[in-house]
Amino acid sequence: MQFKIIGLYAIIILALLRFLIYPLNSALQEKRVLLGEQFESYQIKGQILDRQSKNREEKVVVEKKDFLPHLYEKTIPNFHIQSDILEQVIKIAEKKGLLVLNFEMMDPLSGKNITEVSVSVRLKGKAGAFIEILEDLEKSEKVLGIRSLEITKSEPDHVFYLILSGFKMEI
Repeated sequence: MQFKIIGLYAIIILALLRFLIYPLNSALQEKRVLLGEQFESYQIKGQILDRQSKNREEKVVVEKKDFLPHLYEKTIPNFHIQSDILEQVIKIAEKKGLLVLNFEMMDPLSGKNITEVSVSVRLKGKAGAFIEILEDLEKSEKVLGIRSLEITKSEPDHVFYLILSGFKMEI
């Protein structure tokens, strides 16, 4: 009889181990894997943070006189800047065989130190010629930024809509 009771207790203990402890063990294994992944992520983030702190120490200070020749002067009216940008685009587009469909002078975006003066232009022609226009604009004396660019297919050519911005120093 005692043997049966001990056997019954052993079966109950084994059943508890099987249904309570064993699932906890697999959950523990999953948590270990997750912890390992998080630790690896933490190490990578630490390395990135170290690199960023080194880069902050190595920052190069650009003098105001170095970039002033590439910006428009404060005394130049906004519409002169817009007409200068538009004149450059039209001249290069005609040279490259693109057709200027339309343009719009946009309102300037004034900032504390710099004002962004923009013009939107719609061109039609071959993609290669458009890329050449962008390359020529990049070589311009004044810095021009492309704020927006849309390209649509219009057989046999493409239609290019872009917003170009010139920058005027306000200091």
